[in-house]
Amino acid sequence: MLYIGTATGLESSLVRQAGLSFRSIEAQGLPRKPSIKAITTFFSVGKGTIESASILRSFKPDIVVGMGAYVSLPVVGAAVLQNIPTVIHEQNAIPGLVNRILGRVASAIAITYPDTKKYFPVDKRIEFTGNPVREEVLVPDKARALKVFSVDESRKVLLIFGGSRGAQKINEAVLDAYDKWRDNDSLQIIHATGKINYELIKTAIDKLKSPKDALLYEAYPYIDDMGEAYAIADLILCRSGATTVAEITARGLPAILVPYPFATDNHQEKNARELEKLGAARIILDRDLTGVSLFNTVEPLISDSESLMKMANASKQFGRPNAADSLADLVIDVAEGKQR
Repeated sequence: MLYIGTATGLESSLVRQAGLSFRSIEAQGLPRKPSIKAITTFFSVGKGTIESASILRSFKPDIVVGMGAYVSLPVVGAAVLQNIPTVIHEQNAIPGLVNRILGRVASAIAITYPDTKKYFPVDKRIEFTGNPVREEVLVPDKARALKVFSVDESRKVLLIFGGSRGAQKINEAVLDAYDKWRDNDSLQIIHATGKINYELIKTAIDKLKSPKDALLYEAYPYIDDMGEAYAIADLILCRSGATTVAEITARGLPAILVPYPFATDNHQEKNARELEKLGAARIILDRDLTGVSLFNTVEPLISDSESLMKMANASKQFGRPNAADSLADLVIDVAEGKQR
């Protein structure tokens, strides 16, 4: 298997750690508006397509799979020009610009949200596969997780995170809400602040804490094993990126989602709205997130087991824990020339 991407140290390192061959090409993100940058991007795509074509002629793949990033455009484009079967995968509720373009020429399209089908040509093979998640997310050791996080099983657990870098707006809202939670003897908060903000948040929380507090609260800079964290969570507070949504729904967890407002095409809010529509999540927009709005949203839910169960069931019905297998089956079908 060969992975073609950009020559970033992190990307190539991660791919090689996974035991895959790696080749880099020229690629740039596509501009949304006419500009001087559009001209340089045009030449970048052309160069990347030529480089990709050379790599594909040498490697002779049975199929090429594009995951929607801008590097997919020259790679999948080169594959189409060489009559190599192609599959593209769309992680979000609304397709990105690259997949909108490639959806017209790809052999098949894999989607994560059923309604995404309407954005692609009706004559294309489109499969609702879901978004693959890591195996460790699906099969955690709950007994170990209870010990790792020192969980009091008599309490409901609110898991808060904002990605590896954290989410400053979420962190600030938690600080503002702490005083309202301090007397809650049935709640435990596990808060992944992000490495950048950890010391600042921990210092601020330590100043707020009192020996008389009934609330159990613990901040972590980063949680290495999210599967374990999910295993002990009764309610999640997080952003609504594609991977996060895939993970929490694969586990069937209720969530309060705070979409990142600067995501391309506002796709995080669109992801969140799909879960809200199903009853799997509640939404607080970033601009509306305060300590008060956070507390007022969390408090009625965390104390209502029936509502949490209904949301969890809706989340589980949407989730696709077998997404990796479904996507692999589609790729094999297309590679072998099988029809739907």
